[in-house]
Amino acid sequence: MERILFDDMEIIKITVNPIFPMMDVYLYFIDGLLVDTGPSIRKRNLMPLLKTWDIRQVAITHHHEDHAGLARWIDKHVSTEIFCHKNMVAVAHKNAHLPWYRTLFSGPRLAFNARPYPEVIRTYKYEFYPIDTPGHTFDHVCLFEPYKGWLFTGDLYITPYPKVFLKEESMLSYINSIQKIIKLDYKTIFCGHEGVIENGKEMMERKLQYLQKIRKDVINLHKLGYNDRTIVKKIFPDRVKLETASFGSFSRRNLVRSCYRE
Repeated sequence: MERILFDDMEIIKITVNPIFPMMDVYLYFIDGLLVDTGPSIRKRNLMPLLKTWDIRQVAITHHHEDHAGLARWIDKHVSTEIFCHKNMVAVAHKNAHLPWYRTLFSGPRLAFNARPYPEVIRTYKYEFYPIDTPGHTFDHVCLFEPYKGWLFTGDLYITPYPKVFLKEESMLSYINSIQKIIKLDYKTIFCGHEGVIENGKEMMERKLQYLQKIRKDVINLHKLGYNDRTIVKKIFPDRVKLETASFGSFSRRNLVRSCYRE
């Protein structure tokens, strides 16, 4: 686990699973606000730290267990408000039914009490505006702090050049969401898995251009009658490690299908 200071923000970088160190996750704590909670599998490491913070509000970017896994513990042990997308509230109130390998990798995501995001989350120094940004999930939210030019992006960014999607991810929604946030006046993005990206707007614009091109190329090939397997071989010829590690949940084929099904 690594503790990083950025301005007056404290950032925690921790490997999701210490045995299979494939992915890091970042937690952001600033002025009483915690953005995402981290996975429950790292409870033993994160709990002592969370106890030292004066957490007055929690913002969940989306329901995935690596971002909301410790929300149950916080709900039970910290006097705080937990906010999420209005469409996530019902999901939050139930234990997540996860595939076995996701539970093994990140730990379970148990039920917790949550409220829909207000129009703005106010802390003593800052104002964070929730921005509805579906694509990765139906309930994905970014947080925009206009005075500092900060954008907390959850899993909207991760990489400007994705090659695999989950089955439920939406290429068109991704593009629409990025087009929406491109209009905001921000510079630095705080990604859930890549940390602080100080040329964030430039990198997000790069991702938008990439997604638009991939979608156009896939649709053109699909109209010409090529099947999914052939399109994958033409556009993404090299297998991605995450496909094997996720037992195919993340796949190039999912990304291809997402391009033309909407």
